[in-house]
Amino acid sequence: MLVVRRRMDELLALQQELANVQSAKAGFKLSEPNVVEVVQKMVEMGLLEVLYTSNGKEYVTPKRLHEEVADEILAHGGRINITELPPILNVDLPHIERAVDQLLKRDGSLQLYHGDILASYYLDSLAEDVHQALQAAGRVTIGDLAMQYNFSSEFMSRLIEPRLGTLIDAKLSGNTLYTSAFTDRHAARVRGVLSALTRPASLPQLVREHAFSEALFFETLTELHASGRLPGSLQGKTTYTPTDRKAHV
Repeated sequence: MLVVRRRMDELLALQQELANVQSAKAGFKLSEPNVVEVVQKMVEMGLLEVLYTSNGKEYVTPKRLHEEVADEILAHGGRINITELPPILNVDLPHIERAVDQLLKRDGSLQLYHGDILASYYLDSLAEDVHQALQAAGRVTIGDLAMQYNFSSEFMSRLIEPRLGTLIDAKLSGNTLYTSAFTDRHAARVRGVLSALTRPASLPQLVREHAFSEALFFETLTELHASGRLPGSLQGKTTYTPTDRKAHV
């Protein structure tokens, strides 16, 4: 109890000393070495935790560093690499890494990808951009998107899939995203080509000749055949044999 009281008295005395310095006239203020000495003493007593800046001329508390890292994530639109932060915040990388680790544990909307800190609002904004680009193009591959945003295809898929039907109005078939307008046009083309057949046909050859999307082609073929709109026999994904010479729609 006496030890605690003594430490509290020392802390109060130091706080009072700093307050006096702040309120004193300029000629009576402590010099910079004196202030450094006071801060160092508080650190040694365990009354204050500070981190040194890279140039050793300033201090920053861990809490303040956490706030500054969060501010930089926001300022960079929700995505920044850890290695970009030391020169911006004038703090060595190990301190930055510890601050980021604490932020990740505290904030579930943040994640780390190959050194990039990613905020959920950045990923949502990215998904909205993908939606806009997709509406103009009709289709886009996961691989192309991964290259564009410097992600792996696997990570891009994990980003896209939970946002389908909400932020991204599209269908994912295989490794490609399609708009509903594109899939409707594609299905109509497939139906027209298959309905016009009068003799057995190689399915892979039809895909090549008509530049069909293979995944969409077989999806449409399966649906048409199951519904009875395309009578005939299928031999796996190799051959389709119509029942007669008449087109069936």
